[in-house]
Amino acid sequence: MEYNNPHIPIATIPQFQEIPLQRVEPDYKKVLYFNWSIVFTIVIGILVAVFISNKELHTWWAVTIAVITVVCSMAITVASIEIGFKNRSWALRDKDFLFKNGWLFQSTHIIPFTKVQHCILKTGPISRRYKLASLRFMTAASHQRDVSINGLSQIDAEKIKGWIMEKNIEHAREAI
Repeated sequence: MEYNNPHIPIATIPQFQEIPLQRVEPDYKKVLYFNWSIVFTIVIGILVAVFISNKELHTWWAVTIAVITVVCSMAITVASIEIGFKNRSWALRDKDFLFKNGWLFQSTHIIPFTKVQHCILKTGPISRRYKLASLRFMTAASHQRDVSINGLSQIDAEKIKGWIMEKNIEHAREAI
């Protein structure tokens, strides 16, 4: 038996960048804003309670630092939602699933269906109101975190989950 390992020119490799990606549902931005507004309401409530209960913090500089910190945090959160939302996109191909996200640190996940061990469809109370869902893929390559795709329509998420599980069953049958 002869060992064969031919050279593959880079130009012949398919480019995932050429695949048209589909953006997540626009209503997902509302879910993000609602979730972050809850976080900031709690933080502001805690800060107010601390300032009221501690007389030593009743100085102009302590209040100014707290207000500037909260306002800057809110501005960064809004910028991150607005800019990062444009980069949340996905594509479904015959053998894998692509997911792209990030603002400052962008990442592209390419998940082969054969590596998906489990797929979880998840909805929260706010997401359900907008008929949105998340898909979480547990993969064989678990040295990093599992991949979650948030902001899919509930119907699309159910279809994708079913289709991926069917692909896995087909692959398992072929392996036998």
